[in-house]
Amino acid sequence: MELEEVWPPFALRIRCGDMELSPVRESDYSELADIADGGVRQHNLPAFLVNWDSGTREEIARSMAQYQWNTRANFQVNDWTIEFTVRVGSRVVGVQGVSAQHFPHTRSVSTGSWLALHEQGQGYGTRMRRIAVTAFADHFDAVSFHSGFFEGNEASRKVSERLGYSPNGVKTIVAQDGLAHVERQVILTAANIERGPDPVEVVGAEQVRRFLGLELSRG
Repeated sequence: MELEEVWPPFALRIRCGDMELSPVRESDYSELADIADGGVRQHNLPAFLVNWDSGTREEIARSMAQYQWNTRANFQVNDWTIEFTVRVGSRVVGVQGVSAQHFPHTRSVSTGSWLALHEQGQGYGTRMRRIAVTAFADHFDAVSFHSGFFEGNEASRKVSERLGYSPNGVKTIVAQDGLAHVERQVILTAANIERGPDPVEVVGAEQVRRFLGLELSRG
């Protein structure tokens, strides 16, 4: 029995141009820790609820491993997260996450991501989120996408604007620095995705649809 049969998300590959998203595996931890070493936030802006991107390379790798194992251990049809390693060519540049609760009924997902500091400013953040939302709209019947950014995080705000998100309220959240910060919520509908010029190709969708409790036939 192949590992992809035991854990169907491992069969998923999402490609567009020279960028590929594939579920994070143990073999990715070392490369991800390398590019996250030293932090992934511009100007030390708050970006995460957990301070995972501080510490030594070994501590960052350990934090990543614990988080990934936890998402798999707690994966349920009605509450799941899939984290994707993002590659440009053969180079690892960051992680794109997709999560949902009661997805077979709501068809709504949330996204979050991080990008290596030295890879920022090249449009990769926009591309990886566009690829993720397009794939989940076209192959998993998602109809709405939620995201958010802390005030001052202009890069994340601009990604949301480029892809067609609309404001969806605010929340006050205690971030990794232990302080309360305002998070701007945004929402995007599948019909309003600002799609790129290149097609998004998905491999392994049928196995994952079954795993997520979705009907295989989409009519």
